[in-house]
Amino acid sequence: MINLKDDVQAGVVKKRYILGRRDENEEGVLHIGRYLALDRSSGSHVAIDALKPHAILICGKRGYGKSYTMGTLIEEISLLPREIRQNVASLVIDTMGIFWTLGRGNDPQAELLQEWNMEPAGFDAEVFVPAGHVDEYKERHIEVKPFSIPVAHLHGYDWCELFNIEVTSPLGVLLVRIIEDMRENEGNFSFEDIITRINTDDKSDDVTKMAAENYLRTASSWGVFEKDACGISELIKSGCTSVLDVSAIENKIVRSAVVGIIARDTYNRRLQERRSYERMIMGDEEIEQKMPMVWMFIDEAHLFVPSKGETMASDVLINEWVRQGRQPGLSIIFATQRPAALHPDIISQSDIVICHRLTARDDIEALEAIRPTYMKETIGAAIRKMGLERGIAFVVDDTSESTHLVKIRPRYSWHGGNEPSALNERR
Repeated sequence: MINLKDDVQAGVVKKRYILGRRDENEEGVLHIGRYLALDRSSGSHVAIDALKPHAILICGKRGYGKSYTMGTLIEEISLLPREIRQNVASLVIDTMGIFWTLGRGNDPQAELLQEWNMEPAGFDAEVFVPAGHVDEYKERHIEVKPFSIPVAHLHGYDWCELFNIEVTSPLGVLLVRIIEDMRENEGNFSFEDIITRINTDDKSDDVTKMAAENYLRTASSWGVFEKDACGISELIKSGCTSVLDVSAIENKIVRSAVVGIIARDTYNRRLQERRSYERMIMGDEEIEQKMPMVWMFIDEAHLFVPSKGETMASDVLINEWVRQGRQPGLSIIFATQRPAALHPDIISQSDIVICHRLTARDDIEALEAIRPTYMKETIGAAIRKMGLERGIAFVVDDTSESTHLVKIRPRYSWHGGNEPSALNERR
């Protein structure tokens, strides 16, 4: 594997630059590539700090390395020294079903890897899919684990939002009343339990009851919500990478709800963990650390935090993870093809922006709107310097108040996001 220490070429020592960090400590970094000179030659190594929490935005048009770069960062966390890695967990929200390939070495790019003094290598990653879709993956010989959320986890108001039902309508009133009563008195229950209670309700008419049953049976078919949930407690584990493949969830509202629930649960648990950490610092020897710091990766982020409107994940991702995530030790990495479609707070609050090639005017203008004062040139001018070569990125680092042109290193593991070709599609 590549040597991450100072690089020696032709007798010249090339220093490694670390973004997102003010001190000169070289431990706990994510190697992302090399500086790119104007003559297109590669210079010193470039890395990103992994000891402190960060909000990172990766953007770029299709085919220029956005998801590839995200995969590179996921690999780098797995390559951290054991004493650091055991304090970190990675959770990948996979919207396209492309990160299950982390376990396979990048043999198709073996020659490119050799140029970087690297070899193909796979990484341990557990892939979770909605419980109702496990068999579909196994038929394709993809090893996965089931994931589901307790039916009782959602309030009646949440179900109304999922179903796009007015809470003040007869149907909404029925759902909220029954579900809230069951949450208070029964604790855990299934869709069938709710339907049974609805059908015996004497305050609603038959048409409303039938409508409620239809909605609940539809929700049951999603394969996401179950009475006895599985997998949710396994997503965050010390020193491990988990991939939650939500590509099988066709309903975008449901997909956002799943991400929102996981994000809020993780945030709340890390808040408690942070309090335990402070008690340990104060000398309390009976406190035990139960949950590591978390790096959450979200591909196609504009689906969850759009520039217009809200999803069931918007509030927790923006207000808890982006604005307040540093204190509880939460890092979040967003990737999108369309910066203009992304909530502006995500762009403005990111302390590191990794921008691959963009050509749409509104996308460039979205980044230009938050261009820091220390940048002497426009975002558009910086993007033009990258040229047409894939894998080149313009990086803005708020911590050091600097900008960089970087050639992203190749991945050790197989990239599942390559475009298919009709020439070899059936080979």
